[in-house]
Amino acid sequence: MEDIVQVENISYSYVQKHCALSDISFSVKKGEIFSIIGSNGCGKSTLLHLISGLLFPDSGKISFKGDAITEDSLKDQAFNSYFRESIGYVFQNSDNQLFCPTVLGELIFGPLQMGKTSDIAMERAEAVMKMLNIDCLRDRPTYMLSGGEKKRVAIGSILTMNPDVLLIDEPMSGLDPKNRSFLIELIFQLNEAGKTIILTTHHLELVDHFQSRVAVLSEQHRIERIGNAEEILADTDLLIKTNLIQEHLHRHGNISHKHLPSNFLFHRH
Repeated sequence: MEDIVQVENISYSYVQKHCALSDISFSVKKGEIFSIIGSNGCGKSTLLHLISGLLFPDSGKISFKGDAITEDSLKDQAFNSYFRESIGYVFQNSDNQLFCPTVLGELIFGPLQMGKTSDIAMERAEAVMKMLNIDCLRDRPTYMLSGGEKKRVAIGSILTMNPDVLLIDEPMSGLDPKNRSFLIELIFQLNEAGKTIILTTHHLELVDHFQSRVAVLSEQHRIERIGNAEEILADTDLLIKTNLIQEHLHRHGNISHKHLPSNFLFHRH
């Protein structure tokens, strides 16, 4: 299967001195789920900003379907429109993404900006509201939504544009168990419908759910390893080294000892 996103030897620093990413390379195939994992501050969100063309690397190259994503290439209006329609970015914090007065406004904004008619925008919005079970929120101001509702609306605002690739930053952030379960099922459904999913997380149970290919970022902002989920999750030394798991103190009566977290037991078939 063809590569849809290619990241080649990219590095990026904030204000030219604070390293966020160093010599990062990987590719993502069309139609796959690709997970980027690492501890807080390792550069996961920055990497998605670079793939989405919100930032540009200091060195290296990012390509989408073989076309380089650069400041110059995105100055071409036709290519910029094509690229922005093809890749949708769901931010970790939904408040950074939602800005329209109502939920319906959020859902129709993207298609209208893409030049779609009002009828098509409304048709897409109705379908997405039904898919995400947010019909009852259509006239609600976004500031009056719960965290889980905001996440659904943020995802919906991307889905109405029908992108080929979804970039999802920390999808489990701030969600209760019910909304986490819903979102996991939704990601499976979108992937089965042909969407390419690139997500970041430090929740290892999410990686276990998807059993995808995984890139592990270190606290030195480099890729420590790329492999399938089963291999990565079985490598306890790697996960400890990259600060994704740590032993903690536990007490039984008067006896204290250290062990790995109790949720470090993944589903097996």
